[in-house]
Amino acid sequence: MNKTITILTLVLLSQFSYGQITTTKVAEKKEEISTEPYDSLQNFLGKDVYKYVGQDLYLKGKSESLRKYGYDNFVIDYQYKGYKREENTYKCCDSYNSKYDELAGKYFNVIAVHKHPKAEESEYLYGKNFYLELKEKESGDKVYFEYDTQYEHSFPFIVVGFFEKVKNIVVGQKFVFANKVFESSTDVQTGDSITNTPNQRWECTDLTIEEKYYTLSLVVKNSLGQSTTISYESVFGKFSQGKSYTEKEANEYEQKFGKTNWLKILDGKVVIGFTEEMVLLSWGKPEKINRASYGDQWVYDGQYLYFENGKLKSFN
Repeated sequence: MNKTITILTLVLLSQFSYGQITTTKVAEKKEEISTEPYDSLQNFLGKDVYKYVGQDLYLKGKSESLRKYGYDNFVIDYQYKGYKREENTYKCCDSYNSKYDELAGKYFNVIAVHKHPKAEESEYLYGKNFYLELKEKESGDKVYFEYDTQYEHSFPFIVVGFFEKVKNIVVGQKFVFANKVFESSTDVQTGDSITNTPNQRWECTDLTIEEKYYTLSLVVKNSLGQSTTISYESVFGKFSQGKSYTEKEANEYEQKFGKTNWLKILDGKVVIGFTEEMVLLSWGKPEKINRASYGDQWVYDGQYLYFENGKLKSFN
């Protein structure tokens, strides 16, 4: 009898022991978004979107071929739940977008920043999107602009504080540019092609938005009196390597590498014996680097450079 009770007890305990496994939901790490004051050193702030609050924005123009499409992402109500896009488009419509002529060149003040209303239900699709609440300074209209933290090209504004700070820094500075920078440049006054003398000094006389492609640009002038524009990105952007140098940098490189090599770098050439630094200055970063015990292979659009002990040994 006792054996029967014992067996029955063990069976019941084993049954009750099932179903005791639990699961615990672990919250995903929240994306940290800075709320520190804007320091005027960047125009597009990515995920630091809240820094725009209080800033004035200037809406850039567009090249003539793009004007018919108007401006995208300007809405009247960022919480709009209807289905007719044109009903919620501010200053509708050029191709369902805001009318180009109604907005180009306008100034807006950023009043507030709002998370995308669908961010909570779908962080993956909408978590990186916000709405800038804007006040158009001339009319006083309130409008919302959908801001994507990932794509700088979708941000059509110049932050006024950024523009003023950069202008204060660059005007009066002298630069040296690689020869390729001037391949299609013309004089802003005459339209004549620019003749660039290698290692020539160019003084920045102004910061402006040029009216062909509407890019932020430096107006630079040489000793011959020629003036042209160089895009801000070509001077300070992430693809500026091998394109432009301050006068101080140019003097240091010329002294470090010798005048002959420095002129070759400015001309976009490489020669046997160049160091890795010299090749980077001349050609920029390679598409790929293949490591090997005997040296490295740098790949540039079908061209292969081979290094040994940090110096260029051969190339095709």
